[in-house]
Amino acid sequence: MTSRIAVISFILLSFNSCSKSSVEYSDEFKLAKQKEIWESKGINSYSFTQRISCFCSEEYTLPKEVIVFENQIISVNGIPYDPSTDSSMLRIEDRFDFITNGLERNPEIYRVTYDLEYGFVSDFYFDFSLNIADEEIQYYFTDFSPN
Repeated sequence: MTSRIAVISFILLSFNSCSKSSVEYSDEFKLAKQKEIWESKGINSYSFTQRISCFCSEEYTLPKEVIVFENQIISVNGIPYDPSTDSSMLRIEDRFDFITNGLERNPEIYRVTYDLEYGFVSDFYFDFSLNIADEEIQYYFTDFSPN
């Protein structure tokens, strides 16, 4: 009887070890794959709305309409864009770099969401230290339109 139980256990363990398991991909791998999807679209002119959520001034966190032409931000809320006065605007390419840099800092909590059709980052959240108040940041990107 004991040998029967051993044989049955062995068979069950064999089936279990041969079962298909899900593959876990690193966040860096997911980011790279999404970037490939975005780049495969060949879009270099587009518009979107960007909103930042942080413990910052209201002006900083208000939604802003961003227009990108030939991979350069040309206007924010209809005003010509000057990156020397505001570096918070993130083109789609910049979002991938921002996420890469954020992951390298080993955040305690983070979330990244991707657009299903185009592959770009549609929003992200980073909290780099649970012990520090007010250093969290979240970006939302909506109303994407390729031009």
